[in-house]
Amino acid sequence: MYRSLYAFRSAEPNSLHFAAGESFLILERSNKHWWLGSRCSSGETGYIPASYIEKIQAPEQDEVLQSIDRAIEGIHNVALKNGGKYNLEQRDVLQKLIHHRKETLARRSSSSASHKQGLPSSSSEISLSQTPPPPNGLTRDYGRQGSMPLSGSMDNMQGEQGFYQVAHPHSAHLNPDVPSRVSSLPPSPAPSLTISTTSIESGSSHSPVSSDVSLPSVSSTPPPPVPSRVKPTAPPLDGPPSDSPPQPAPGKKSPAPQPPQPTPPSQPVVEELPESEWPVAPPSVAESPPGSPTTPVPMTIGAELIELVRKNTSLSYELSRVAVGVVVGHLQTALPQASSALEQVLLSLDLGAGLPQGQVCHDEQRLEVIFSDLARHRDDSQQRSWALHEDHALIACYLEELLKILTDADPEVCKRLCKANDYENVQSLVSYYQMEHRVSLRLLLLKVFGAMCSLDAALISNLLNSILPMELARDLQTDTQEHQKMCYTALVLTMIFSMGEQVPYHHYEHLNASFVEFLLGVVEDGLPSDPTEQLPDIFLNLVLSFNLHHTAPSNNVIMQELKKKNVKILSEKVLLLLNRGDDPVCMFKHTPPAPHAVLKFLQDVFANRETADIFYRTDMMVMIDIAVRQISDLSPGDKLRMEYLSLMHSIMRSTDYLEHQHRLSDLQGALQRILREEEDPGEDEGSATAKQMDKEKCDTCKKNL
Repeated sequence: MYRSLYAFRSAEPNSLHFAAGESFLILERSNKHWWLGSRCSSGETGYIPASYIEKIQAPEQDEVLQSIDRAIEGIHNVALKNGGKYNLEQRDVLQKLIHHRKETLARRSSSSASHKQGLPSSSSEISLSQTPPPPNGLTRDYGRQGSMPLSGSMDNMQGEQGFYQVAHPHSAHLNPDVPSRVSSLPPSPAPSLTISTTSIESGSSHSPVSSDVSLPSVSSTPPPPVPSRVKPTAPPLDGPPSDSPPQPAPGKKSPAPQPPQPTPPSQPVVEELPESEWPVAPPSVAESPPGSPTTPVPMTIGAELIELVRKNTSLSYELSRVAVGVVVGHLQTALPQASSALEQVLLSLDLGAGLPQGQVCHDEQRLEVIFSDLARHRDDSQQRSWALHEDHALIACYLEELLKILTDADPEVCKRLCKANDYENVQSLVSYYQMEHRVSLRLLLLKVFGAMCSLDAALISNLLNSILPMELARDLQTDTQEHQKMCYTALVLTMIFSMGEQVPYHHYEHLNASFVEFLLGVVEDGLPSDPTEQLPDIFLNLVLSFNLHHTAPSNNVIMQELKKKNVKILSEKVLLLLNRGDDPVCMFKHTPPAPHAVLKFLQDVFANRETADIFYRTDMMVMIDIAVRQISDLSPGDKLRMEYLSLMHSIMRSTDYLEHQHRLSDLQGALQRILREEEDPGEDEGSATAKQMDKEKCDTCKKNL
């Protein structure tokens, strides 16, 4: 716990005003100048200048817990005024407070011996890394959400997101999370946020820096100046740096030196700021003296630039990559003297390297927070058998942010977080879906599962082997009034079955004949709750997807149900898909690719004479036309040609083709051309195998003719 030495009131946004002698809990040391703290008496949260406070002897644990509880209650009260909605900053500060509370409770229950073995002397301290952030503006903390105090106005937050954090060679370090004044900026080539390089020492020997606030003196010793952004001056090549004014004697009682008055800008501004408040442009590359030594460009620079663009603009990962490439490419043309270095930057974009070691991207940090909070809500739901409707807005906000990150962020980052701890985060969401009955939240969870399926085939496999397919199949049959939910449920089930992986045996308790009968019934007759008539097409895709994993047509539950039912609409829709050459189940580019769902379905249908009768003769003639055309047009080694040959072979065996012999001459000509194809010594193994299988199919077809 800390106590204020002086009174503090500043025009700096997001700062916490206080009188001398007040107590504070420190939640985060954003940098050496500003610390994120909470007032013990009221729970208010904001930034505190580190030089204005001192550590005090550890108080009673109960007192610390009361202070934390007041801070948590204060955030809840602020959220209640906004209709019970928590923004990202409030949620992140709540996370820090809850973490602090857990640590305090753990310390209270620990023995005195454990305190001697290395526990902090002050129970108000959180175990946070004191390593200064790297000069590229990327930090370990939770970015904007982790360090923006709640007292800042929304205008300040929105305006501040427009700044780019650019490293300056004469600054000690950069931290994008220091509270900053937002105003209209004067024209400058590349505005940047810079932090004073003067360090804050303990005691009374503080290096004075420029400040735009006047502090009332409350004791015989004047308070130290408030750290602020100053405009550094370039030091001479052979002299010491001169980023800060000369340091006065410690005992001198003079106010902090005032910066020179700025030249009035040519354009009107919203707020007049002293010169020390204006962002400073980085030194131009063109001004570098000729012959100066060049530092090698790190191969992680591309990832760092993409991260900065994505964090500051909310563009997707791919669009951020494009933006960086376009800007760097233009700079390479405009600045020929920097062409070689910028070429290395472009190469680093193509390499796809990650961030430097020790740096974590903002999306990964947010995913960790969201997954942990959703797991906590799931545990809360397990402890209570009824839904707490007050948490609806918070959970919905988490799920919407999760969906956006899974859609827009770097896919490798998302896959790594989803697969962490043996897919613990994925399974946690699956179990939460099972116990969550609110339709709006289930819809968001379904969208999240769909986004996960698009990331990797391993995630699809994990969902397939979970309880989710059975839960979705039960939902489809019991909750038929929620049209939108039925559409998303069928779509996610289609994605889960789309890879053709074998379904766990116990899933057939729900994925049984009655389930298939329900799907076929909707395809044929629709549902009264479906005014848009979308469900028949969506359910047909689900039937095609579910059929992929069946290897033996005789044991195929779908084929068994087709024998019992008139499926005129289904046969027409399948023929239309075949004519277009579409595979509606192939939604992803995962490897290994699944078979063509439409061709696989037709091959299974024509494997038996009973199921082959679902197609009328005219429809079958059209199907033969399509198959012969594709066999003639597809190139050697194309796996689809083999699939069409298999289909044609099945039609010959299970129908009366030899009686009408539709397109027989064209088929024989295509088969003869395939048999005469010479082996190409340069073709790959896959093409050679496919070509050999084509010839075997041709031999089989000719024998049946």
